[in-house]
Amino acid sequence: MTEKRQDHQPNSDKKKSRKFPQMTKKMLITACICSGIVLGAGGTVGVVAIHGHHDQIEAAVKHEKLAKKSDIKIDQQAAIDKFNQKYQNKRINEVELESDNGKYVYTIKGFDNANEYKVKVNAKDGKVISNKSEKLDKNDKKYTLDPSKTISRDEASQIAEKAAKKGSSIEWKLEQEKENQAVWEVQVKDGRTVKEVKIDAGSKKVLEVETDH
Repeated sequence: MTEKRQDHQPNSDKKKSRKFPQMTKKMLITACICSGIVLGAGGTVGVVAIHGHHDQIEAAVKHEKLAKKSDIKIDQQAAIDKFNQKYQNKRINEVELESDNGKYVYTIKGFDNANEYKVKVNAKDGKVISNKSEKLDKNDKKYTLDPSKTISRDEASQIAEKAAKKGSSIEWKLEQEKENQAVWEVQVKDGRTVKEVKIDAGSKKVLEVETDH
C-alpha cells in the first residue's frame, strides 16, 4: 500500500519536488561562498585569539606572584644543616633559593658514589618541605661545593645588580660547576625584564649577563 501511494503523488507535489533540488543547488553555492568568507574571517580571528591566549599565559608566567625577600628568615647554612640532618655524610654540590608559589624555598642538592639527594626547605620557618634520592647518573659529573670558600648571597646580589645595571635580585643558585670553580647564578628583575648574571663565586668576576625572555 505504501508503494502505491508514492507512485500516485499529486502533480503539485511532483512540481515542488522537481524545483527543490534547483533551489538547493543555488542556496548551496551561496552558502559555500558565504561560509568561505566567514571561515576565512573566523580563521583569522581564531589565530588572533590563539596568539592572544598565548600572550596572556606568557604574561601570567612572567608576573607570577613572587615571594617577599623579607620572608627569608633562615640563612643558607641553616638550610644546609637541614640537608645534613636528613642525609648524613653526603657531599653538597648545589644550593638554590627561589620563589615557589609565593614563598621562598631552599633546594639543597648533594651526592655520594651511588645516589644523588635533594631536600627542599621553607626559607621562612626552616621546615623541610620534601626530600628524595635517586640513583646517580654516572655520566653526570658532580663536584663538591664548599660554601665557606665562596662569597655570600648578599655580596653576589650586589655584584649582579651592578652588572645588570637595573633591578633587584630575586633568585639565586650557587653551584660547583668545576672542580676548582663555584658559580653564583643570580636573577635580577627590572619590571618585566629578568637578567641572569653568572659570577665566579671565588674571584667575584662577572662571567656572563644574559637577558631571560
